[in-house]
Amino acid sequence: MDKEPKDPAKVAVVVQPGFVPLDVAIPQQVFGPWPDQLTASRAGGFPYELSLVGPPLADRVPLAHVVEPLDRLEVADTVIVAGVEDPTGPPDAELVRRLRAAYDRGSRMVSICTGAFALAAAGILDGRGATTHWHWARLLRDRHPSVTVREAELYVEDTGVFTSAGVLAGADLCLHLLRLDHGQATANAMARFLVGPPHREGGQAQFIEPLPPVGDPGITAVTTWILTHLDEPLTLGTISRHSHMSPRTLRRRFLAATGTSVMNWVAAQRVARARVLLETTRLGVDDIAHRCGFGSAESLRVHFTALTRTTPSRYRRTFAG
Repeated sequence: MDKEPKDPAKVAVVVQPGFVPLDVAIPQQVFGPWPDQLTASRAGGFPYELSLVGPPLADRVPLAHVVEPLDRLEVADTVIVAGVEDPTGPPDAELVRRLRAAYDRGSRMVSICTGAFALAAAGILDGRGATTHWHWARLLRDRHPSVTVREAELYVEDTGVFTSAGVLAGADLCLHLLRLDHGQATANAMARFLVGPPHREGGQAQFIEPLPPVGDPGITAVTTWILTHLDEPLTLGTISRHSHMSPRTLRRRFLAATGTSVMNWVAAQRVARARVLLETTRLGVDDIAHRCGFGSAESLRVHFTALTRTTPSRYRRTFAG
């Protein structure tokens, strides 16, 4: 006897005021109705039932679905919170309550980009690792200190809760969810249909633009000096002497201003400069290494790979004009 077809899994995409349209379009493409070429060989029918859910929107743009009331979350198997352009304001209080209730009922909780702020406001990310767009990572960390923010990663899965970085990392995460649900072959077929690159694992790095420190003019002066001396040998001692601070004071103030250690910041700036040179010049890796203060091509490769999860040569092939 043939197996009874399973009911489609209910996927609710949360649309908030100020939403990022592509954050909504990506899960619509992956979990919304599939084209015939993806379903022709599939037994059991279409596997998902997608709905857009959210509070009343003051800034509607054309969407493929009607935005349904928040009580639709009560029956969702998977909840995907799309990002918003500006997450500095608090998310809708009723949405936060509904997200928490969905999580407590056992729904699979997912965010794309700054959608992580709504999950964090609901306490769903407490004690978990999570990611968001690198530009907003510090705000997420400051606002929700119980969340371990891993801004270097494309997406993070922590005990059944999924978060992704910027918009296109949301596509990686949606394909990952599809693979978990229906296997690699189905995810590969969707990726081919989307004409996307090979799947990127969540642990691959976002290409992060270093942000300047704020709030401490003394540390701002130190970082400015570092950036003009990146090609020189730099140690905590030399930087401390220039700053007229003891190493202990420099470490404390630098960590408070930048969220990282002095030498980690130096390494990140050297890698950032190497990225620019790889993108815009034809210099060899040895020349780039010396211009960035690494001393050797091998040292550059080690630091570059650690921070970007790719090699200098692969990076150049991807980004060089």
